[in-house]
Parts: sequence; C-alpha cells; structure tokens
Amino acid sequence: MIAPAHASKISVITATRNAQATLPLLYDSLIRQTYRDFEWIVVDGLSDDRTVSLLEGYSAANAWIKFVSEPDFGVYDAINRGLALASGEYYVVAGADDTFESDALAQYAEVVRRSSAEVVLACVMRTGKRTGGFRPRYAWISHSKAFRVSHSVGMLFERSLHERFGYYSPRFPLLADGYFLGRLLRSGRVRFAEADFVAGTFGANGMSSGNKLQTLAESFQIQMLTARHPTLQLLLFLGKVLVRHRAVLREVKAEQREPSK
Repeated sequence: MIAPAHASKISVITATRNAQATLPLLYDSLIRQTYRDFEWIVVDGLSDDRTVSLLEGYSAANAWIKFVSEPDFGVYDAINRGLALASGEYYVVAGADDTFESDALAQYAEVVRRSSAEVVLACVMRTGKRTGGFRPRYAWISHSKAFRVSHSVGMLFERSLHERFGYYSPRFPLLADGYFLGRLLRSGRVRFAEADFVAGTFGANGMSSGNKLQTLAESFQIQMLTARHPTLQLLLFLGKVLVRHRAVLREVKAEQREPSK
C-alpha cells in the first residue's frame, strides 16, 4: 500500500543496547509494513555486540532508516534524542525486542485520518494474550489502570504534544511514559482515540518488570503529580505497599546478597 497524499508521516523510534538477538525481528516487521510513509529512528547506547553492524547494514539498504550510536542516560533519554531526529508528524515507540503486525502503521494512519486524534491507543500481544483498553475514569488508581495497553508498539502520538507538555522526564527512569500520559490526561485538552486492532507484540524484557521497589516509588510520585486528591493518593500508596511488601522485601534481600560491583 502506498500512503495517500493526505496521510501523515510516522516515525518509529527505538532505543537499543546490545540488541543483536532481537533487532532483526523488529526490522523484518518494518520491512513488511503496507504503509510506506514512515521512518525508523534508532538511538543506540554504544552497543558492544553486533547491533551497530546490523544498523549500518539496514541503513545502507534503506533510506528510511536513520541511527546514531552515542552515550545516553537511559531509554527515555534515548527516545527524547530520537524525537529530536524525527521528521514524522506522528510517532510510535518500539523496543528492540518488539515487532509490528504488517498493517500496524496503516491502521494507525487510518485512525488518525478518521478521528484527527492526537493519541491513538491500539492493542498489543503480550505473553500470548491480547491486551488493550482505555479507561480514563480509573486514572485515580494509577496510569496503568487508565491505559491498559503498552506505551511501546501500542500507542501512536502526535509529536507536537511534546512542545505543549514537555519530553520524557529524567525524573522517572522507569515510568517516564506514565508521567507523560498522566499529564496529557489531566490536561483535558488532548484528543484520544481507542482503536480495535492489534499493532504488534510487546517484548518480554520490559524495564519495570524486574524492579518492583523503584516502580512502586515512581508510580506514587506520578500519581501525586498528575492525579487529584493527594490524600487519597497517599492512602492508595500505603495500601499498595501492604499488598506488595513481600515481593519488595524479596527484591531488596536479593539485591543485598549481590556482591559489590
């Protein structure tokens, strides 16, 4: 499919670090896209495996691929750098271990054409199950209750939103996407569209899955900054601590047993 004249260019933004094992699958899923008005921006964090060699080959063969390899301060810093290089009116983030369905970008572009949405929320496959959904009325519990889909692969954003709401904050190394989404939702001035299609598969190596203590702390800060009724948020946080304290303690003890680096 060739993008029609009224279509919007989409930037796919990926942060990589030693991703040689999974990057070819993401690349193959982009090669197969039926929508052709897109670019792939890859920001690599000085990989020391074959990631850079792969990217050199991909970019030499395809004018729609751009990459840099340089030091960064984590995945969201890399995404911010990718946004600075992007030329698409819209963008979608993809992890190095994610993949897209062949019609994903075409489906996103069609929703934008029909709705003029600034954020499109699709579904993703995660651990073999379809996940998705937009429930803004549950934002008082957590951003993950309001946005049931993955930020990576499952959300398309109008890039100009960052001019209004800022970029991904270094204050939240694990959940900067949650803070950004919380700000968008609280503003009441952003057009969201929920779409009933599967955009792709979210990889199993998400950052926050293995760091329960930091995830809990960042989630609390985000709720205090973006949700209403801070007293309620404090009570909710205490409840979450009680529910998850065993898992957090196991994580802390395991970290304490690790030899000093």
